[in-house]
Amino acid sequence: MSGEILIRARGLGRRRSGRWLFRGLDLEIRRGEHWLLRGANGSGKTSLARLLAGLDAPDEGAIERHESLPALLPFLFQDPDAQLAAATLRDEIALGARRHGEPRLRRGDPGPAGRRVEALLADYGFAGMEGRNPHGLSGGEKRRLGLATLEAMGAEILILDEPELHLDDPGRAAWLERLERWRRSSGGTLIEISHDPARAREADQVLQLDASEADPGFHLPAPAPAGDKTLVELKDAGLDLPDGRVLFEGLQLKVARGEKILLLGDNGRGKSSLLLLLAGLADPDRGAVERAGDLDSVLALQEPERACFAETVRQEAAFAPRSRGLRGAELEARVDESLRRLGLDPAAFGPRDPFRLSAGEQRRLALAACLSARPDLLLLDEPAASLDVEGRRALARALARWPGALVWTDVREPRGLAQLFHRKLRWEAESPEEIDP
Repeated sequence: MSGEILIRARGLGRRRSGRWLFRGLDLEIRRGEHWLLRGANGSGKTSLARLLAGLDAPDEGAIERHESLPALLPFLFQDPDAQLAAATLRDEIALGARRHGEPRLRRGDPGPAGRRVEALLADYGFAGMEGRNPHGLSGGEKRRLGLATLEAMGAEILILDEPELHLDDPGRAAWLERLERWRRSSGGTLIEISHDPARAREADQVLQLDASEADPGFHLPAPAPAGDKTLVELKDAGLDLPDGRVLFEGLQLKVARGEKILLLGDNGRGKSSLLLLLAGLADPDRGAVERAGDLDSVLALQEPERACFAETVRQEAAFAPRSRGLRGAELEARVDESLRRLGLDPAAFGPRDPFRLSAGEQRRLALAACLSARPDLLLLDEPAASLDVEGRRALARALARWPGALVWTDVREPRGLAQLFHRKLRWEAESPEEIDP
């Protein structure tokens, strides 16, 4: 029956690191509704979503689910690698594709489940890639794969934690179209976490978990002039994928001291691989990468928080400058400054366990740790993903006053940061082309 209650929560409370994320929360989610969960990093959005999905138990209150729902609801995690389980793309989608009463998937006689898998592979742009290892995909491609896997399950309710992360514009538009088609045809229920104001306008119900304000835009000074010294240069660089396919060819790019470059490109274009070349962590298959002999660079990939390892936030932020010889009061001041610039109060966050932070807070910490190293060249792969308004503002301000060189890669231009960059490049052909500043 349309409109019946699927999930009812009463007096819901969740605590983390000795503090309440939320408490006394009541809600009723009905069949066919689109719920949007909003709030700043650390406000409890993911924690609430995990409770609703049955992945965690509340510290207070209770959740009742309709008898038609399984104990664990389909959930899309922020980290796309966290839910990869199979050795190939086809097998990943096939994990949940078989319906009750259908025959098993067999090679040569796929049956209805196999045909469903093949259709999803084509619909999500993976035709010809069926045998690839999912872990070898780009971040955006992994995101698409996770969405395809959930769709294969044929569930009546989906819980999505920032599904737009790392998706390029074509991929995002295609997914939103499929999502709306799924809701119209099946009457499915959607619970979604997003920082996108447009998604809030389209939702039936919006749950704001804090008093976050709308993004007022950023006012950044123009960057200081770049220097004359070339830090790193790619000359006719070419790189192949492990299966022998060419990822890119004849790539030309030069980064000068103090220069800030925004590099835009769609999923699978090779942006993350390019950063590995610039960082000296990979070699091209063809061409050359020339780096200044004394170049100190730091790379933060799409999920930099996955590199966190220390026992406290302060230790995490102190590791890079300490490894470069900084000690004593100068080290403490460097750590305090880096944490503050990313919106993390050293007194409040310094003693905390990095693995007990929210995803957005972990992202801020990872970026603060990069800034604390003060490298000549900072390489950031979609750094603003999962950051709230204040997090993006803090990152923009920190980079605006930072004197080193910067290469920031993204699928679309980050809102309000146009003044941060000396050059904006779009990567659509063999090499990035200059676009209007």
